[in-house]
Amino acid sequence: MKKPTSSLSLASGPALRLAGGLSLLSIGVFSVPALTASPVLAGISLNIDIDAPPPPREEVVVERNRPGPDYVWLGGYWDGAPGHYTWVGGHWDRPPHPHATWSAPHWDKDHDGHYKQTKGEWRDDSPRH
Repeated sequence: MKKPTSSLSLASGPALRLAGGLSLLSIGVFSVPALTASPVLAGISLNIDIDAPPPPREEVVVERNRPGPDYVWLGGYWDGAPGHYTWVGGHWDRPPHPHATWSAPHWDKDHDGHYKQTKGEWRDDSPRH
């Protein structure tokens, strides 16, 4: 003959196992001596630039897609504002004149630790007399 079981004893099985596991865990945690800062580690600092732009994406430049011999590839860049960057893909462009060179956009960190973007621009690299 089977012994009758109550719903209370069935429901308490998983709960008892959970409580037992938590109590064993707490014994392990409280038995570890308190961690103190070591003089060796006191001079180490960790600087994480949360608002830094992500690294540039890798782009594949397909030479046969060049619209003409005088076009140059302008690589992609991160645009936007710190913490809210948007990738702008690279494209082919024609320099405004023969001595023009492209100065790519980039992000720099100022003396306060904030990031500022310098926009890309065509520059005149013609020889000066």
